[in-house]
Amino acid sequence: MSVQEVNNEYVILTENLCKDYTYYKKEAGLKGSLKNLFHREKLIKKAVQNLSIKIPKGAIVGLIGLNGAGKTTTLKMLTGIIMPTSGKVDVLGYFPFDKKKEYLRRIAMVMGNKSQLWWDLPALDTFELNKIIYEIDDSEYKNTLNSMVEIMGVEKQLNVQVRRLSLGERMKMELIASLIHKPDIVFLDEPTIGLDVITQYNIRNFLKEYCVKYGSTILLTSHNFNDIVTLCDSIILINNGEMIYSDTFKNFQKQFFNQKYFVLKLKEPNVDEFISKLHLENDIEIEKIDSNSIKIATDNNKSLNILKNISGNFIQELSDINIENISMDDVIRKIYQK
Repeated sequence: MSVQEVNNEYVILTENLCKDYTYYKKEAGLKGSLKNLFHREKLIKKAVQNLSIKIPKGAIVGLIGLNGAGKTTTLKMLTGIIMPTSGKVDVLGYFPFDKKKEYLRRIAMVMGNKSQLWWDLPALDTFELNKIIYEIDDSEYKNTLNSMVEIMGVEKQLNVQVRRLSLGERMKMELIASLIHKPDIVFLDEPTIGLDVITQYNIRNFLKEYCVKYGSTILLTSHNFNDIVTLCDSIILINNGEMIYSDTFKNFQKQFFNQKYFVLKLKEPNVDEFISKLHLENDIEIEKIDSNSIKIATDNNKSLNILKNISGNFIQELSDINIENISMDDVIRKIYQK
């Protein structure tokens, strides 16, 4: 499957994209070091394998995977930071690693753990520098900057040294610096990492408004699934460098968000006896939380019957009952455990 088509214009195309890293096995100790001088065993780490994706203009796509799955490596190939080992890649009609000026003017990359801001200078100085680098017209620069600063609510921090800003304030400034030239594609690598919930919310709102206003495409990696749920039209799941799922987020929800949890707390610590009395079907998952609590996982179409069974026959044995929808964390965990 490919990512949802917004229109017929794909701005990111890859075909069997691969990236291998070569390294050498080192044996421990002095003897091993001497041996490596004359004979080294070469090993290959396959970071990305046969990745084929199509992303249309204006889409917001989430690239999801465990640590080491190949997400950041993929972004680095798409932005031209590293060269693919093999396969085809086309972004806005360019081969990214050529690093043509025309291409670099049309993209931006923001990494949550990297900074382009000058530590001892106000963020406004970086904005002015980027204005010169990207040859932005004075009036256009002023209008874009004022709009972004207003949305982000950072008017009072513009002339403060970057090192005196909080982490959230710095991240807001990073986004403004990266988007001041209004790129067609924005690559985001963990943009909300380490931020408080209010700052995360503000950044997500900013990105949504930015895309609506300028029609940009976003490819986002994040372990914060609120980013994915709030922003993304489509998602791509990768594992060990390979794509294992790609579809619209709506279809993803229909396929995987079809479970409910019943968390039952018993008045007496007799979990095993209580479970045996429920007589649930074999495909219904039951997890023992502690000596007097269990969690029942069931499909949505069976949840009503289970609720009727519990409330009609066992309500006197319960001190509490809680009904929960399956979380994004649980969905991803189940997919990767298959």
